[in-house]
Amino acid sequence: MAAAHYRGNKKSQGMGSYTRTPEENEAMLWCNRNNICISPRQAKWGEPFWFIDIAKGNYPRKTIGTSPEAYGRIEIWKKVSEYQLYYYRKYANKI
Repeated sequence: MAAAHYRGNKKSQGMGSYTRTPEENEAMLWCNRNNICISPRQAKWGEPFWFIDIAKGNYPRKTIGTSPEAYGRIEIWKKVSEYQLYYYRKYANKI
């Protein structure tokens, strides 16, 4: 007998891998130190698409926004890095 939450034979779908540049790593660390959380959120269970949520502040965080479109595997990590670089370049010298 299958569990109640079992939905069929869907394979686990990973998010892929992406190698960050040194500047992207620094931007990620800067965002973490300054309580800016930029993270992927799955669009729908079992589907390989993700939105990007941006939140600022300590827990409970205040959500600033969500990306207007969903991104696929590997592309999601490039977009997360792009958003982190944006905030890093815009605010790094001001905070």
